[in-house]
Amino acid sequence: MSEFRYSYDNFNEPEPISNKPETIWGVVISGMTVSWMCVCLRLYVRFRVVRAPGWDDLCVGLYLLMITAGSIAICLSVTYGLGRHFLILEPWESKGFLQTFYIGNAAYVTSTALIKEALLLQYLRVFDRGIFVYRLLIGMIIFTALWGFAYSFLAWVPCLPVSDMWNEGGGQNCYGYGSRYATPFVATFQSHAAINMALDSIVLIIPLPLFFKDGTTTCTRMRLVGLISMGIFVLAFATWRLVTIVEHQVATWPTRDPTWYGPISIVLAVLEVDAASVCASVPIFWPVLSNMDWGKIFVTQEVNITRETRYMEDDEDRLTRDMTHSRTGSEADLGADSSRKALRNKEMYYQDSYILSQVDPLRKSAEHAHATARSDVAKGGSKKWIKI
Repeated sequence: MSEFRYSYDNFNEPEPISNKPETIWGVVISGMTVSWMCVCLRLYVRFRVVRAPGWDDLCVGLYLLMITAGSIAICLSVTYGLGRHFLILEPWESKGFLQTFYIGNAAYVTSTALIKEALLLQYLRVFDRGIFVYRLLIGMIIFTALWGFAYSFLAWVPCLPVSDMWNEGGGQNCYGYGSRYATPFVATFQSHAAINMALDSIVLIIPLPLFFKDGTTTCTRMRLVGLISMGIFVLAFATWRLVTIVEHQVATWPTRDPTWYGPISIVLAVLEVDAASVCASVPIFWPVLSNMDWGKIFVTQEVNITRETRYMEDDEDRLTRDMTHSRTGSEADLGADSSRKALRNKEMYYQDSYILSQVDPLRKSAEHAHATARSDVAKGGSKKWIKI
């Protein structure tokens, strides 16, 4: 028998703003859109600009898939009663809510581990090997991986079989996130939220030594300030979520009503992981995008191409004669060029000495006389009239 207590005692409570469908949809869709933009820009810079992808980019890519599935599940859960009292839901709505909550919760648990792994692996690129911070990072990466795997298994396999979570309302073979008893159920959520907040704090503190390191430029310090500022928002959402979980004992106090007390924790979980993705992505793509010359991308260079036709001296008269009646277009130009070429070839043919000697027998003597005349003129140094 379930240890959870259901009652109508809280039906007179005012509806929180976090329970309104427009609030849930607005926060989830907006957060997912911003997360997609930042992660895609990060991956673009790593793969196409600097061409230096790493394991942290793999974690970010898997995170994006997880948070997308979780966001879609949360949006669908609104149609199954998220934001209303659980006892007034129809059986098909209760089942649909438990199914979508299963996907959304499991995706959130996995996403928190993946985004922390991405940040820790990213820090490995900054710190030198052998120093204390580098060894601390290795230990944190191992611990975060084990923590994420353990809670992800509890979230994705809460029952054996998994369908017992929504078919039986938590059977005998359910545990952790699917337990039918309040104590282990609440302990699972609270322990994960507490460790998650502690890890966020450590991840936020790790890059602080870079701020005081000798040789750190002002620009680097400003980027660290931005990173820490965004990390503070992530830590604030994680802390706020832990407070809401403790306040209502994971929607089990004063009565078991997950669809009524759960929305505030779900909205904060979405804000937390989306802010973490921004925190992990902006330091990667912003320095590259800010240094790009956007004018070279958006300004169109115009090129003016002109065409000139060169004529031989023997075509000057014809060019002058046809100036006012010239034709334009590729066909006319092609025809004119062909005619001029044929005319020049014909003239060159009849100016060849061999051809002229065959046509004009007196050509040899004439050429000899002309050559003699030119020689005499050169010797005399002045022009003379010579009769041939």
